[in-house]
Amino acid sequence: MILLLISVFSFAIIIYFMPKRISYMEMYTTSMFSTVLQLITDIYLEFKYRLYWYFSPGIDNLTLWYVFFIYPAVNIIFLNFYPRLATLSKQILYILGWSAFALAYEWIAVQTEVFQYNGWKLWYSMLIYPLLYLLLLFNWLIIKTLKNKEDQ
Repeated sequence: MILLLISVFSFAIIIYFMPKRISYMEMYTTSMFSTVLQLITDIYLEFKYRLYWYFSPGIDNLTLWYVFFIYPAVNIIFLNFYPRLATLSKQILYILGWSAFALAYEWIAVQTEVFQYNGWKLWYSMLIYPLLYLLLLFNWLIIKTLKNKEDQ
């Protein structure tokens, strides 16, 4: 529970004070995408296959804080500071750095029993996080393209 409170507070402060490099519409739409993606993932991996869960097995109201606050906040911070004008190697390092952060956060969540494995392994996440961040970027690019077409 402490990890949840620290995370919500910290990410909220970061988002509030960070210089905004993406629009509020981009923040909102990419957050909705990340929330839906998280919910679909949990429906299968958590509820159908029981590979992991948050706090306790089954539906837990505390989990909603992760789904609706933590994941969208990470999404917004990740995209806001993404070095889109940097070299490809810097962009790759940025994605790998965020993947390392996500792995460390997951490891802490497991150690504090916020997140519990039941067949899931940390190395699965190590393979998936870079792909998830690429998916977030791809979605963001689609949103930017649609927004630009609408503005014309």
